[in-house]
Amino acid sequence: MNTRIDLVANGFDFPEGPCFDAAGDLYFTQCGNGWITRVSGGKVENFVNTGGTPNGAVFDESNVLWIAEAGHCSLMRYDGEELTTVADEWDGQPLRKPNDLVFHPDGSLYFTGPGGSNAETPVGVIYHAGRDGTLEVVADGMRFPNGLALTADAQHLYVAETCAQRILRFEVRDDGGLDGPEEFAQTPGGVGGDGVALDIDGNLYVAHFGMGEIPVFSPDGERMAVLPAGGEKPTNVAFGGPALETLYVTEVETGAVYSLRPGIPGLKPFCDPR
Repeated sequence: MNTRIDLVANGFDFPEGPCFDAAGDLYFTQCGNGWITRVSGGKVENFVNTGGTPNGAVFDESNVLWIAEAGHCSLMRYDGEELTTVADEWDGQPLRKPNDLVFHPDGSLYFTGPGGSNAETPVGVIYHAGRDGTLEVVADGMRFPNGLALTADAQHLYVAETCAQRILRFEVRDDGGLDGPEEFAQTPGGVGGDGVALDIDGNLYVAHFGMGEIPVFSPDGERMAVLPAGGEKPTNVAFGGPALETLYVTEVETGAVYSLRPGIPGLKPFCDPR
């Protein structure tokens, strides 16, 4: 794998949540100031401000932006004109500071809720939100569930359990529920794994916050490579560019976004507008 890393842009306040619109332009959140920012043709511009702490973000097939809004404890969407709240509670309680999200082929969403959880307090959850407005908790008892990714056949869901310093793998049921999990890999050192992404060969790329690296795990959980992250605190990774051959990294220590060319194209996310 190619270990060269290039700076895309910097000067950001806790960049997170890289994603791409129908034109292939890069967007990312700034957790520190509420902005979701766009990079298009080398130009950097602010796109929309949630007024809170946007974390994970992803576009759907209609080019609508969905946002895991930790500060507002909500799941939000922005259609280019109106910012709306899709959900902000479950079972009478505020959502647990939504962190990251991924689409299932049927258009439903999985998103993590780590609020209030840490190594000693395993109260983090995974939510499943249907396009019909239904919402349920499909996994609980977790030590800060964070980034997540679905395999190409949508049969397995990877989740970084940051404060346990490991990656978990769930089996996805036909009804959207989850079975398991099993421990897929460990991410010792630093704080732990943050955002994750898959390539077309099923290899998992993990932004290892506090370790300044992007470890790459084979489908069998073998640590097969380590890529640079640009700084000690990478928060997330996502494939973009022509043929999804570029891996973009958001990094907090330097307040920047970087790019790499691992040599293997990324797996196109479900419901992706590109």
